Amino acid sequence: MNKLDDKQIRKALVSRVSTYKDCKIYEELTVPSGRARADVVAVNGHVIAYEIKSDFDSIKRLETQIPEYDRNFEMNYIVVGSKYAESIVDTVPEYWGIIVATKTRLDTVRLSFIRKARLNPNHSFKDFVSLLSSNDIKRIASRDEFLGRKITKSQIRKLFKQDVIKTLDETLSEKIKSLLKKEVRMHMKNS
Repeated sequence: MNKLDDKQIRKALVSRVSTYKDCKIYEELTVPSGRARADVVAVNGHVIAYEIKSDFDSIKRLETQIPEYDRNFEMNYIVVGSKYAESIVDTVPEYWGIIVATKTRLDTVRLSFIRKARLNPNHSFKDFVSLLSSNDIKRIASRDEFLGRKITKSQIRKLFKQDVIKTLDETLSEKIKSLLKKEVRMHMKNS
């Protein structure tokens, strides 16, 4: 069996994802808690994280990575080498997508979608908004449709990032929160 390493899988994955319409790609994106780093994150309709486990990696760390990915990203995929093709189904939640990377006879990498990712039910509004910088969050929060009618811009600027996010979480309706999540996506896509 031809084993694939992280670099080979990542190159094929980034190449594939970069063909998606209007998509921004981040590599090695650390989640706000600092407890996990997504190998590849694609931002188009949603913020989608891809965790790569090559044929040379262990899947032990997935136990701590899965909850972090779930809090921060709207959809998640695990991308594995053929070593884990069978066992990974029992390791990741059923709403995670599964992609298996295999080496072809022409020495290229084929990515096969075993299961498409579904919207993550454990997604956290606060963690998702925290993906943006403090200045970006404060700038967006200052707009009238979010906190601008309740708190002055200068008051918002003086707050800590987590306090702005907590205020957004506690005061916005679900409808307005989904507008704010759209703003986060747009900002990530355009920065």
